Amino acid sequence: MFRQDIKNLASICAQLGVRRAVIAPGSRNTPLTLAFTAREDIQCYPVTDERSAGFFALGMAQYTHEPVVLVCTSGSAVLNFAPAVVEAYYQHLPLIVITADRPSEWIDQSDGQTIRQQNIYANYCKASFQLPSDQNSMNTEHSDRLAAQAVDMALQFPRGPVHLNVPLSDPLYVEMPDSPVQPRVIKSLSTETLPSPSTLSQFTAAWNKASRRMIIAGTGTADPELNNLLNRLATTTETLVVAENLSGISGDALITIPDLFFGAPREEEKQLLVPDLLITIGHSVISKQLKQYLRTHQPKEHWQVQTELPYADTYRSLNYSVPVKAVHLLSSVEKEEQTTTFRSLVADIQKRLSDRTNTYLNALPFCDTTVIGEVLTQVPSGWVVQLANSTPVRISQLFPTRADIQYFGNRGTSGIEGSVATAAGSAVASGKQTLLLSGDLSFLYDSNGMWNVNFPPNLHIIVLNNGGANIFSMIGDQKVIERCQPFFDAGHTVNLRSLSEAYGIRFASCDASSDLKQELNRFFEADGPQVLEVLTDRETNVSTYKELFKHIR
Repeated sequence: MFRQDIKNLASICAQLGVRRAVIAPGSRNTPLTLAFTAREDIQCYPVTDERSAGFFALGMAQYTHEPVVLVCTSGSAVLNFAPAVVEAYYQHLPLIVITADRPSEWIDQSDGQTIRQQNIYANYCKASFQLPSDQNSMNTEHSDRLAAQAVDMALQFPRGPVHLNVPLSDPLYVEMPDSPVQPRVIKSLSTETLPSPSTLSQFTAAWNKASRRMIIAGTGTADPELNNLLNRLATTTETLVVAENLSGISGDALITIPDLFFGAPREEEKQLLVPDLLITIGHSVISKQLKQYLRTHQPKEHWQVQTELPYADTYRSLNYSVPVKAVHLLSSVEKEEQTTTFRSLVADIQKRLSDRTNTYLNALPFCDTTVIGEVLTQVPSGWVVQLANSTPVRISQLFPTRADIQYFGNRGTSGIEGSVATAAGSAVASGKQTLLLSGDLSFLYDSNGMWNVNFPPNLHIIVLNNGGANIFSMIGDQKVIERCQPFFDAGHTVNLRSLSEAYGIRFASCDASSDLKQELNRFFEADGPQVLEVLTDRETNVSTYKELFKHIR
Protein backbone atom coordinates (compact mmCIF):
# COMPACT_ATOMS: atom_id res chain seq x y z
CA MET A 1 0.00 0.00 0.00
CA PHE A 2 1.35 3.44 -0.98
CA ARG A 3 1.88 5.66 2.05
CA GLN A 4 -0.48 8.64 2.12
CA ASP A 5 2.06 10.82 3.96
CA ILE A 6 4.55 10.47 1.06
CA LYS A 7 1.90 11.69 -1.39
CA ASN A 8 1.04 14.46 1.07
CA LEU A 9 4.70 15.48 1.28
CA ALA A 10 4.75 16.39 -2.43
CA SER A 11 1.41 18.17 -2.09
CA ILE A 12 2.59 20.22 0.89
CA CYS A 13 5.77 21.23 -0.93
CA ALA A 14 3.70 22.45 -3.88
CA GLN A 15 1.30 24.39 -1.66
CA LEU A 16 4.23 26.13 0.06
CA GLY A 17 5.81 27.35 -3.17
CA VAL A 18 8.03 24.55 -4.44
CA ARG A 19 8.01 24.58 -8.24
CA ARG A 20 11.13 22.50 -9.00
CA ALA A 21 12.49 19.16 -7.78
CA VAL A 22 15.80 17.54 -8.70
CA ILE A 23 15.71 13.76 -8.31
CA ALA A 24 18.71 11.42 -8.33
CA PRO A 25 17.58 7.97 -9.53
CA GLY A 26 17.48 5.09 -7.04
CA SER A 27 15.39 2.28 -5.65
CA ARG A 28 14.68 3.22 -2.02
CA ASN A 29 13.40 6.66 -3.07
CA THR A 30 10.89 5.21 -5.58
CA PRO A 31 7.79 6.31 -3.57
CA LEU A 32 9.22 9.85 -3.36
CA THR A 33 9.92 9.86 -7.10
CA LEU A 34 6.38 8.69 -7.85
CA ALA A 35 4.86 11.34 -5.55
CA PHE A 36 6.79 14.29 -6.97
CA THR A 37 6.62 13.33 -10.65
CA ALA A 38 2.83 12.95 -10.31
CA ARG A 39 2.53 16.66 -9.51
CA GLU A 40 1.77 18.80 -12.57
CA ASP A 41 2.70 21.92 -10.60
CA ILE A 42 6.25 20.73 -9.81
CA GLN A 43 8.80 20.42 -12.62
CA CYS A 44 11.03 17.41 -11.95
CA TYR A 45 14.58 17.02 -13.26
CA PRO A 46 16.44 13.68 -13.20
CA VAL A 47 20.20 13.98 -12.53
CA THR A 48 22.14 10.74 -12.02
CA ASP A 49 25.24 11.98 -10.18
CA GLU A 50 24.14 13.08 -6.68
CA ARG A 51 26.85 15.70 -6.22
CA SER A 52 25.95 17.30 -9.56
CA ALA A 53 22.25 16.99 -8.71
CA GLY A 54 22.86 18.94 -5.50
CA PHE A 55 24.60 21.79 -7.26
CA PHE A 56 22.07 21.75 -10.11
CA ALA A 57 19.35 22.37 -7.52
CA LEU A 58 21.52 24.97 -5.80
CA GLY A 59 21.92 26.90 -9.07
CA MET A 60 18.14 27.01 -9.44
CA ALA A 61 17.67 28.32 -5.90
CA GLN A 62 20.54 30.76 -6.35
CA TYR A 63 18.91 32.47 -9.32
CA THR A 64 15.23 32.28 -8.30
CA HIS A 65 15.53 32.51 -4.48
CA GLU A 66 12.72 29.95 -4.44
CA PRO A 67 12.68 26.60 -2.60
CA VAL A 68 13.97 23.62 -4.58
CA VAL A 69 13.44 19.99 -3.54
CA LEU A 70 16.38 17.58 -3.77
CA VAL A 71 15.68 13.83 -3.56
CA CYS A 72 17.97 10.79 -3.40
CA THR A 73 18.09 7.14 -2.37
CA SER A 74 19.68 5.84 0.83
CA GLY A 75 23.33 5.22 1.70
CA SER A 76 26.34 7.05 0.29
CA ALA A 77 24.07 8.96 -2.10
CA VAL A 78 23.05 11.06 0.90
CA LEU A 79 26.67 12.03 1.59
CA ASN A 80 27.17 13.01 -2.04
CA PHE A 81 24.66 15.83 -1.51
CA ALA A 82 26.80 17.28 1.29
CA PRO A 83 28.98 19.74 -0.72
CA ALA A 84 25.87 21.40 -2.18
CA VAL A 85 24.08 21.40 1.18
CA VAL A 86 26.95 23.18 2.94
CA GLU A 87 27.23 25.70 0.08
CA ALA A 88 23.49 26.36 0.32
CA TYR A 89 23.83 26.81 4.08
CA TYR A 90 26.43 29.57 3.73
CA GLN A 91 24.68 31.15 0.74
CA HIS A 92 21.37 30.97 2.65
CA LEU A 93 19.51 29.16 -0.13
CA PRO A 94 16.28 27.19 0.53
CA LEU A 95 17.06 23.60 -0.48
CA ILE A 96 14.56 21.00 0.75
CA VAL A 97 16.75 17.89 0.98
CA ILE A 98 14.68 14.70 1.13
CA THR A 99 16.60 11.46 1.61
CA ALA A 100 15.12 7.98 1.48
CA ASP A 101 16.26 5.64 4.26
CA ARG A 102 15.87 2.09 5.54
CA PRO A 103 13.63 1.62 8.60
CA SER A 104 15.57 2.19 11.81
CA GLU A 105 15.63 -1.52 12.74
CA TRP A 106 17.83 -2.20 9.69
CA ILE A 107 20.50 0.40 10.45
CA ASP A 108 23.91 -1.19 11.24
CA GLN A 109 22.55 -4.62 10.33
CA SER A 110 24.72 -5.17 7.22
CA ASP A 111 21.84 -4.34 4.90
CA GLY A 112 22.72 -2.79 1.53
CA GLN A 113 22.94 0.99 1.10
CA THR A 114 22.30 1.53 4.77
CA ILE A 115 24.14 4.14 6.84
CA ARG A 116 23.29 6.39 9.78
CA GLN A 117 21.35 9.17 8.04
CA GLN A 118 19.53 10.96 10.84
CA ASN A 119 20.99 14.46 11.36
CA ILE A 120 23.67 13.69 8.78
CA TYR A 121 23.90 17.38 7.77
CA ALA A 122 23.46 18.60 11.35
CA ASN A 123 26.17 21.28 11.17
CA TYR A 124 25.08 22.57 7.78
CA CYS A 125 21.30 22.85 7.69
CA LYS A 126 18.72 24.86 9.57
CA ALA A 127 16.88 21.80 10.83
CA SER A 128 16.63 18.02 10.41
CA PHE A 129 13.40 16.02 10.53
CA GLN A 130 12.78 12.26 10.71
CA LEU A 131 9.45 11.04 9.34
CA PRO A 132 7.76 8.01 10.98
CA SER A 133 8.66 4.57 9.62
CA ASP A 134 5.12 3.32 9.28
CA GLN A 135 1.73 4.80 8.49
CA ASN A 136 -1.39 5.26 10.56
CA SER A 137 -3.70 8.24 10.83
CA MET A 138 -1.72 9.84 13.64
CA ASN A 139 1.64 9.25 11.96
CA THR A 140 0.32 10.73 8.71
CA GLU A 141 -0.80 13.87 10.51
CA HIS A 142 2.59 14.04 12.25
CA SER A 143 4.42 13.65 8.92
CA ASP A 144 2.31 16.39 7.35
CA ARG A 145 3.20 18.80 10.14
CA LEU A 146 6.91 18.01 9.87
CA ALA A 147 6.85 18.49 6.09
CA ALA A 148 5.14 21.87 6.38
CA GLN A 149 7.50 22.93 9.16
CA ALA A 150 10.56 21.95 7.10
CA VAL A 151 9.58 23.92 3.99
CA ASP A 152 8.43 26.85 6.10
CA MET A 153 11.70 26.91 8.03
CA ALA A 154 13.76 26.84 4.84
CA LEU A 155 12.01 30.03 3.72
CA GLN A 156 12.15 31.92 7.00
CA PHE A 157 14.90 34.49 7.56
CA PRO A 158 17.66 33.52 7.44
CA ARG A 159 16.88 31.13 4.60
CA GLY A 160 18.76 27.88 4.27
CA PRO A 161 18.63 24.13 3.61
CA VAL A 162 16.55 21.71 5.67
CA HIS A 163 16.72 17.91 5.76
CA LEU A 164 13.84 15.43 5.76
CA ASN A 165 14.93 11.81 6.28
CA VAL A 166 12.22 9.36 5.18
CA PRO A 167 12.42 5.68 6.26
CA LEU A 168 10.67 3.53 3.65
CA SER A 169 9.81 -0.16 3.88
CA ASP A 170 9.30 -2.72 1.12
CA PRO A 171 7.43 -3.03 -1.12
CA LEU A 172 8.65 0.13 -2.83
CA TYR A 173 7.23 -0.32 -6.33
CA VAL A 174 3.60 0.30 -5.50
CA GLU A 175 1.28 2.30 -7.70
CA MET A 176 0.20 5.56 -6.11
CA PRO A 177 -3.60 5.62 -5.71
CA ASP A 178 -5.84 8.49 -6.65
CA SER A 179 -6.99 10.21 -3.51
CA PRO A 180 -9.05 13.39 -3.04
CA VAL A 181 -7.58 13.88 0.42
CA GLN A 182 -5.70 17.18 0.76
CA PRO A 183 -3.33 17.48 3.70
CA ARG A 184 -3.73 20.29 6.20
CA VAL A 185 -0.90 22.77 5.67
CA ILE A 186 0.42 25.01 8.43
CA LYS A 187 1.89 28.25 7.10
CA SER A 188 3.91 31.04 8.69
CA LEU A 189 2.84 34.46 7.51
CA SER A 190 5.67 36.78 6.53
CA THR A 191 6.60 39.77 8.64
CA GLU A 192 9.22 42.47 8.26
CA THR A 193 11.47 43.71 11.02
CA LEU A 194 11.85 47.48 11.25
CA PRO A 195 14.42 49.39 13.29
CA SER A 196 13.03 50.76 16.54
CA PRO A 197 12.98 54.54 17.16
CA SER A 198 15.86 54.21 19.64
CA THR A 199 17.97 52.26 17.09
CA LEU A 200 17.26 54.87 14.40
CA SER A 201 18.20 57.64 16.82
CA GLN A 202 21.47 55.95 17.80
CA PHE A 203 22.37 55.22 14.17
CA THR A 204 21.54 58.76 13.03
CA ALA A 205 23.75 60.16 15.78
CA ALA A 206 26.64 57.91 14.72
CA TRP A 207 26.15 58.88 11.07
CA ASN A 208 26.05 62.62 11.77
CA LYS A 209 29.09 62.42 14.04
CA ALA A 210 31.22 60.69 11.38
CA SER A 211 33.07 62.81 8.87
CA ARG A 212 34.23 59.76 6.89
CA ARG A 213 31.94 56.81 6.26
CA MET A 214 32.37 53.54 4.41
CA ILE A 215 29.59 51.17 3.32
CA ILE A 216 30.52 47.68 2.09
CA ALA A 217 27.91 45.63 0.23
CA GLY A 218 28.96 41.98 0.41
CA THR A 219 27.72 39.06 -1.65
CA GLY A 220 23.96 39.33 -1.85
CA THR A 221 20.80 39.58 -3.90
CA ALA A 222 20.15 42.35 -6.40
CA ASP A 223 17.95 45.03 -4.80
CA PRO A 224 17.09 48.01 -7.06
CA GLU A 225 15.91 50.17 -4.14
CA LEU A 226 19.13 49.60 -2.20
CA ASN A 227 21.18 50.06 -5.38
CA ASN A 228 19.68 53.49 -6.02
CA LEU A 229 20.04 54.54 -2.37
CA LEU A 230 23.73 53.55 -2.20
CA ASN A 231 24.48 55.47 -5.39
CA ARG A 232 22.79 58.57 -3.98
CA LEU A 233 24.72 58.30 -0.71
CA ALA A 234 28.00 57.89 -2.59
CA THR A 235 27.21 60.94 -4.72
CA THR A 236 25.84 63.39 -2.14
CA THR A 237 27.44 62.46 1.19
CA GLU A 238 30.93 61.87 2.57
CA THR A 239 30.55 58.14 2.06
CA LEU A 240 32.72 55.63 0.24
CA VAL A 241 30.52 52.76 -1.03
CA VAL A 242 32.22 49.47 -1.93
CA ALA A 243 30.37 46.76 -3.87
CA GLU A 244 31.96 43.81 -5.66
CA ASN A 245 30.23 42.24 -8.65
CA LEU A 246 28.66 39.41 -6.58
CA SER A 247 26.83 41.96 -4.41
CA GLY A 248 24.24 42.65 -7.11
CA ILE A 249 24.97 46.36 -6.58
CA SER A 250 26.54 48.59 -9.24
CA GLY A 251 26.95 52.22 -10.28
CA ASP A 252 29.52 54.75 -11.45
CA ALA A 253 29.67 56.37 -8.00
CA LEU A 254 30.70 53.11 -6.31
CA ILE A 255 34.01 51.31 -5.86
CA THR A 256 33.44 47.99 -7.65
CA ILE A 257 37.14 47.00 -7.84
CA PRO A 258 38.19 47.13 -4.17
CA ASP A 259 41.17 44.80 -4.65
CA LEU A 260 42.79 47.46 -6.82
CA PHE A 261 41.41 50.51 -5.01
CA PHE A 262 42.74 49.49 -1.59
CA GLY A 263 46.04 48.41 -3.10
CA ALA A 264 46.62 51.83 -4.68
CA PRO A 265 46.68 54.51 -1.90
CA ARG A 266 49.93 56.03 -0.70
CA GLU A 267 50.69 55.60 3.00
CA GLU A 268 49.39 59.05 3.95
CA GLU A 269 46.22 58.43 1.92
CA LYS A 270 45.60 55.15 3.74
CA GLN A 271 45.35 57.10 7.00
CA LEU A 272 42.95 59.60 5.46
CA LEU A 273 40.69 56.80 4.17
CA VAL A 274 40.09 55.23 7.60
CA PRO A 275 36.32 55.52 8.22
CA ASP A 276 34.85 56.94 11.39
CA LEU A 277 31.82 54.76 10.65
CA LEU A 278 31.84 51.43 8.81
CA ILE A 279 28.53 49.88 7.69
CA THR A 280 28.56 46.34 6.24
CA ILE A 281 25.64 44.82 4.35
CA GLY A 282 25.13 41.17 3.42
CA HIS A 283 27.73 38.43 3.26
CA SER A 284 31.43 38.14 2.55
CA VAL A 285 33.68 39.97 0.13
CA ILE A 286 36.39 38.46 -2.03
CA SER A 287 38.92 41.30 -1.89
CA LYS A 288 41.98 40.39 0.15
CA GLN A 289 43.26 43.97 -0.09
CA LEU A 290 40.06 45.36 1.43
CA LYS A 291 40.09 42.89 4.32
CA GLN A 292 43.74 43.53 5.07
CA TYR A 293 43.23 47.29 4.94
CA LEU A 294 40.32 47.36 7.40
CA ARG A 295 41.93 44.89 9.77
CA THR A 296 44.99 47.14 9.90
CA HIS A 297 43.20 50.52 9.74
CA GLN A 298 40.17 49.84 11.89
CA PRO A 299 37.10 52.08 11.90
CA LYS A 300 36.02 53.86 15.05
CA GLU A 301 32.57 52.27 14.87
CA HIS A 302 31.18 49.33 12.88
CA TRP A 303 27.50 48.57 12.24
CA GLN A 304 26.41 45.33 10.52
CA VAL A 305 23.05 45.33 8.69
CA GLN A 306 20.94 42.85 6.68
CA THR A 307 22.96 39.74 7.34
CA GLU A 308 22.12 36.15 8.17
CA LEU A 309 25.35 35.84 10.19
CA PRO A 310 24.96 38.58 12.84
CA TYR A 311 28.25 37.86 14.61
CA ALA A 312 30.52 37.57 11.56
CA ASP A 313 33.25 39.98 12.67
CA THR A 314 35.31 39.90 9.45
CA TYR A 315 37.21 43.12 10.14
CA ARG A 316 37.62 42.61 13.92
CA SER A 317 35.80 45.88 14.63
CA LEU A 318 32.10 45.03 15.01
CA ASN A 319 30.06 47.08 17.50
CA TYR A 320 26.41 46.66 16.48
CA SER A 321 24.37 44.18 14.45
CA VAL A 322 20.91 45.23 13.23
CA PRO A 323 18.76 42.47 11.62
CA VAL A 324 16.82 44.77 9.29
CA LYS A 325 16.92 45.57 5.59
CA ALA A 326 19.64 48.11 4.89
CA VAL A 327 17.24 50.51 3.15
CA HIS A 328 15.19 50.86 6.35
CA LEU A 329 18.23 52.08 8.23
CA LEU A 330 20.09 54.05 5.56
CA SER A 331 17.05 55.89 4.23
CA SER A 332 16.78 57.60 7.61
CA VAL A 333 20.07 59.46 7.05
CA GLU A 334 19.80 60.25 3.36
CA LYS A 335 20.44 63.95 2.84
CA GLU A 336 22.69 66.20 0.83
CA GLU A 337 25.93 67.39 2.40
CA GLN A 338 28.05 70.35 1.42
CA THR A 339 31.48 68.99 2.29
CA THR A 340 33.39 67.00 -0.34
CA THR A 341 36.80 66.46 1.29
CA PHE A 342 36.48 62.68 1.64
CA ARG A 343 34.85 62.24 -1.76
CA SER A 344 37.62 64.31 -3.37
CA LEU A 345 40.26 62.04 -1.85
CA VAL A 346 38.44 58.98 -3.17
CA ALA A 347 38.11 60.57 -6.62
CA ASP A 348 41.85 61.38 -6.71
CA ILE A 349 42.78 57.79 -5.87
CA GLN A 350 40.30 56.47 -8.45
CA LYS A 351 41.71 58.72 -11.19
CA ARG A 352 45.30 57.73 -10.48
CA LEU A 353 44.31 54.06 -10.21
CA SER A 354 42.41 54.16 -13.51
CA ASP A 355 45.33 55.72 -15.37
CA ARG A 356 47.88 53.27 -13.99
CA THR A 357 45.65 50.21 -14.41
CA ASN A 358 44.74 51.03 -18.00
CA THR A 359 48.38 51.65 -18.88
CA TYR A 360 49.39 48.33 -17.36
CA LEU A 361 46.55 46.24 -18.79
CA ASN A 362 47.01 47.66 -22.29
CA ALA A 363 50.63 46.52 -22.27
CA LEU A 364 49.99 43.01 -20.95
CA PRO A 365 50.79 39.90 -22.99
CA PHE A 366 48.13 37.24 -23.56
CA CYS A 367 47.22 35.84 -20.12
CA ASP A 368 44.27 35.02 -17.85
CA THR A 369 43.86 38.68 -16.89
CA THR A 370 43.62 39.95 -20.48
CA VAL A 371 41.30 37.10 -21.46
CA ILE A 372 38.90 37.68 -18.55
CA GLY A 373 38.95 41.43 -19.21
CA GLU A 374 38.03 40.86 -22.85
CA VAL A 375 35.35 38.32 -21.98
CA LEU A 376 33.68 40.60 -19.42
CA THR A 377 33.74 43.43 -21.96
CA GLN A 378 32.16 41.35 -24.72
CA VAL A 379 29.48 39.47 -22.74
CA PRO A 380 26.21 40.59 -24.35
CA SER A 381 23.86 42.73 -22.30
CA GLY A 382 21.27 40.78 -20.30
CA TRP A 383 23.40 37.65 -19.82
CA VAL A 384 23.94 35.88 -16.51
CA VAL A 385 27.60 35.31 -15.61
CA GLN A 386 28.59 32.47 -13.28
CA LEU A 387 32.14 32.90 -11.91
CA ALA A 388 33.90 29.71 -10.86
CA ASN A 389 36.40 29.55 -8.01
CA SER A 390 39.29 30.27 -7.69
CA THR A 391 41.09 32.35 -10.35
CA PRO A 392 38.14 33.60 -12.48
CA VAL A 393 36.14 35.07 -9.61
CA ARG A 394 39.26 36.82 -8.25
CA ILE A 395 40.45 38.25 -11.56
CA SER A 396 36.92 39.41 -12.41
CA GLN A 397 37.21 41.79 -9.44
CA LEU A 398 39.86 43.75 -11.36
CA PHE A 399 37.26 45.02 -13.82
CA PRO A 400 34.38 47.43 -13.08
CA THR A 401 30.99 45.82 -12.52
CA ARG A 402 28.61 46.06 -15.46
CA ALA A 403 25.05 46.98 -14.49
CA ASP A 404 23.55 45.22 -17.52
CA ILE A 405 24.64 41.68 -16.58
CA GLN A 406 24.09 39.57 -13.45
CA TYR A 407 26.99 37.97 -11.59
CA PHE A 408 26.84 34.82 -9.46
CA GLY A 409 29.37 32.57 -7.77
CA ASN A 410 29.62 29.91 -5.08
CA ARG A 411 31.29 31.96 -2.37
CA GLY A 412 29.56 30.29 0.56
CA THR A 413 32.46 27.91 1.06
CA SER A 414 34.44 29.06 -2.01
CA GLY A 415 35.17 25.51 -3.20
CA ILE A 416 35.91 24.62 -6.82
CA GLU A 417 33.40 21.76 -6.93
CA GLY A 418 29.98 22.10 -8.51
CA SER A 419 30.59 25.08 -10.82
CA VAL A 420 29.30 23.43 -14.02
CA ALA A 421 26.20 21.94 -12.37
CA THR A 422 25.41 25.22 -10.57
CA ALA A 423 25.62 27.19 -13.81
CA ALA A 424 23.44 24.59 -15.54
CA GLY A 425 20.79 24.83 -12.81
CA SER A 426 20.86 28.62 -12.94
CA ALA A 427 20.51 28.61 -16.73
CA VAL A 428 17.53 26.23 -16.61
CA ALA A 429 15.81 28.31 -13.92
CA SER A 430 16.48 31.70 -15.53
CA GLY A 431 15.94 30.81 -19.17
CA LYS A 432 18.51 33.51 -19.90
CA GLN A 433 21.72 33.21 -21.87
CA THR A 434 24.30 32.18 -19.29
CA LEU A 435 28.10 32.19 -19.28
CA LEU A 436 30.23 30.08 -16.95
CA LEU A 437 33.77 31.46 -16.70
CA SER A 438 35.91 28.68 -15.26
CA GLY A 439 39.46 27.53 -14.73
CA ASP A 440 40.51 24.12 -16.01
CA LEU A 441 40.57 22.41 -12.60
CA SER A 442 37.14 23.65 -11.59
CA PHE A 443 35.78 22.53 -14.96
CA LEU A 444 37.39 19.07 -14.68
CA TYR A 445 36.35 18.67 -11.05
CA ASP A 446 32.71 19.05 -12.05
CA SER A 447 32.77 17.51 -15.53
CA ASN A 448 29.91 15.26 -14.37
CA GLY A 449 27.86 18.44 -14.34
CA MET A 450 27.59 17.92 -18.12
CA TRP A 451 26.18 14.41 -17.57
CA ASN A 452 22.65 15.73 -17.39
CA VAL A 453 19.73 15.13 -19.75
CA ASN A 454 18.53 18.61 -18.76
CA PHE A 455 21.81 20.30 -19.79
CA PRO A 456 20.57 23.67 -21.03
CA PRO A 457 21.13 24.97 -24.58
CA ASN A 458 21.48 28.51 -23.17
CA LEU A 459 24.69 27.71 -21.24
CA HIS A 460 28.07 28.68 -22.69
CA ILE A 461 31.33 27.80 -20.90
CA ILE A 462 34.75 29.43 -21.23
CA VAL A 463 37.60 27.41 -19.71
CA LEU A 464 40.96 29.04 -19.00
CA ASN A 465 43.35 26.12 -19.44
CA ASN A 466 46.92 26.47 -18.18
CA GLY A 467 47.38 22.79 -17.40
CA GLY A 468 46.89 23.10 -13.65
CA ALA A 469 46.31 25.58 -10.83
CA ASN A 470 47.59 29.14 -10.81
CA ILE A 471 45.96 30.38 -7.67
CA PHE A 472 48.47 29.14 -5.07
CA SER A 473 51.37 30.72 -6.92
CA MET A 474 49.40 33.97 -7.18
CA ILE A 475 48.50 34.29 -3.51
CA GLY A 476 51.21 32.21 -1.81
CA ASP A 477 54.96 32.28 -1.25
CA GLN A 478 56.47 30.74 -4.39
CA LYS A 479 59.60 29.54 -2.59
CA VAL A 480 57.47 27.58 -0.11
CA ILE A 481 55.23 26.19 -2.85
CA GLU A 482 58.19 24.99 -4.94
CA ARG A 483 59.14 22.46 -2.24
CA CYS A 484 56.03 20.40 -2.99
CA GLN A 485 54.92 21.84 -6.34
CA PRO A 486 52.84 18.85 -7.59
CA PHE A 487 50.55 19.11 -4.57
CA PHE A 488 49.74 22.74 -5.39
CA ASP A 489 49.78 22.79 -9.20
CA ALA A 490 47.49 19.76 -9.66
CA GLY A 491 48.78 19.44 -13.22
CA HIS A 492 46.80 17.43 -15.77
CA THR A 493 46.89 16.32 -19.39
CA VAL A 494 43.14 15.90 -19.93
CA ASN A 495 41.96 16.63 -23.46
CA LEU A 496 39.07 19.05 -22.89
CA ARG A 497 37.82 18.62 -26.46
CA SER A 498 37.36 14.87 -26.05
CA LEU A 499 35.78 15.35 -22.64
CA SER A 500 33.25 17.95 -23.83
CA GLU A 501 32.35 16.13 -27.03
CA ALA A 502 31.82 12.92 -25.03
CA TYR A 503 28.83 14.72 -23.49
CA GLY A 504 27.67 15.97 -26.89
CA ILE A 505 28.72 19.58 -26.29
CA ARG A 506 30.32 21.60 -29.07
CA PHE A 507 33.92 22.61 -28.45
CA ALA A 508 36.36 25.20 -29.77
CA SER A 509 39.83 26.24 -28.67
CA CYS A 510 42.05 29.30 -29.03
CA ASP A 511 45.39 30.54 -27.75
CA ALA A 512 47.69 33.56 -27.94
CA SER A 513 47.96 33.23 -31.72
CA SER A 514 44.19 33.48 -32.16
CA ASP A 515 42.06 36.57 -32.62
CA LEU A 516 40.30 36.43 -29.23
CA LYS A 517 37.71 39.08 -30.10
CA GLN A 518 36.71 37.20 -33.23
CA GLU A 519 36.56 33.89 -31.35
CA LEU A 520 34.37 35.45 -28.66
CA ASN A 521 32.03 36.95 -31.25
CA ARG A 522 31.44 33.50 -32.72
CA PHE A 523 31.12 31.97 -29.26
CA PHE A 524 28.47 34.39 -27.96
CA GLU A 525 26.43 34.22 -31.18
CA ALA A 526 26.42 30.41 -31.44
CA ASP A 527 23.30 28.40 -30.65
CA GLY A 528 23.27 25.52 -28.19
CA PRO A 529 25.66 24.68 -25.35
CA GLN A 530 29.29 25.53 -26.07
CA VAL A 531 32.71 25.09 -24.49
CA LEU A 532 35.49 27.46 -25.51
CA GLU A 533 38.94 26.54 -24.22
CA VAL A 534 41.43 29.40 -23.98
CA LEU A 535 45.01 28.20 -23.57
CA THR A 536 47.23 30.45 -21.42
CA ASP A 537 50.72 30.21 -19.95
CA ARG A 538 50.96 29.56 -16.23
CA GLU A 539 54.13 31.55 -15.53
CA THR A 540 52.84 34.53 -17.49
CA ASN A 541 49.55 34.42 -15.57
CA VAL A 542 51.31 34.48 -12.21
CA SER A 543 53.90 37.15 -12.98
CA THR A 544 51.45 39.56 -14.64
CA TYR A 545 48.95 39.25 -11.76
CA LYS A 546 51.57 39.96 -9.10
CA GLU A 547 53.15 42.81 -11.08
CA LEU A 548 49.77 44.54 -11.42
CA PHE A 549 49.60 45.23 -7.68
CA LYS A 550 53.18 46.48 -7.65
CA HIS A 551 52.43 48.76 -10.59
CA ILE A 552 49.38 50.44 -9.09
CA ARG A 553 51.35 51.36 -5.95
